[in-house]
Amino acid sequence: MYAKFCVTRATAGNFMRLFVNRRAYSIQSSRALPNGSFPYYLARDWRSKEPKSLDEDAVRMHLNGDITISLYAINPETQRSKWVAIDADFDGAIEALFQLQWELRQDGVQAALEQSRRGGHLWIFGAEPLLASECRIYVYNLALRLGVPVKGGGLKDGIEVFPRQDRLEDAEYGNAIRAPLGVHRKTERRYWFYEADLTPEAQLTYLNGLKKLSESELKTFIQGMSLPEAYRPAPIVPYTPSPARTDREEFRIRDFVRTTRKDSRNWWARCPSCAQAGRDRSGDNLAIQIKNPRFYKCWAGCSKEEIRAALGMPIRKRASA
Repeated sequence: MYAKFCVTRATAGNFMRLFVNRRAYSIQSSRALPNGSFPYYLARDWRSKEPKSLDEDAVRMHLNGDITISLYAINPETQRSKWVAIDADFDGAIEALFQLQWELRQDGVQAALEQSRRGGHLWIFGAEPLLASECRIYVYNLALRLGVPVKGGGLKDGIEVFPRQDRLEDAEYGNAIRAPLGVHRKTERRYWFYEADLTPEAQLTYLNGLKKLSESELKTFIQGMSLPEAYRPAPIVPYTPSPARTDREEFRIRDFVRTTRKDSRNWWARCPSCAQAGRDRSGDNLAIQIKNPRFYKCWAGCSKEEIRAALGMPIRKRASA
């Protein structure tokens, strides 16, 4: 069983200054799905259905262990992030993160290593919010120079770098990562940073004491570099829905969208509803379950009805008896 805390508003404010760059956030389900997973859902106001804004009360609940939140890296108003998180959950993950941490130290960058369920997260903090595109150039080139595998580019396993996108449009969220110092609902465990005592206050004191990466330092490190070609996002093809069908065969969304990538559980594609509104330029808001392609979900919050309507295939309402 995990330890319960009762942190102050000051501690929550300290956490927000360090980690929160965008007020939208997701909450991990407290109940498992039939497949055993505990998914995250965009936090919304139950009346208006609009995204909630993260505040000190929600952060306190996260640190106390009452809820578990995940954070979005990029603020779309600035295309900047307060931090870079390197997620590794493959065989040899911890060794790879230690290697990256050591090499970062040679550049004068102090990175903090956090435990995780299947490996670890290595966090780099900015002295000010840094351009997401420049953060990604730095970490991708560093990892490939060291021979650390980077997921994507033909590799199934490797590190994942947050922020996952170079930039976002106003209505996009990008990919979220579990906020540190909380409780993972699947294991009911907290995953701490290695070099500090096991309380939220001690952990935050340690993190605040790390030297932060400045924008001028980052620009020096990446001079003459670009994001490796294999990891550049594929160009987005303007979305054109397939003609509506007149038969009554079972609807399969993969017949109507072009998938852009695949992981162990899902195909990923541009959400038709997002596309209709000019969003999801990264082309990966829509997850389609591999095991059963009838199940799909837009992680930006579009409903199934909105997706089907955008395809010209509205869900038929059953006539009442």
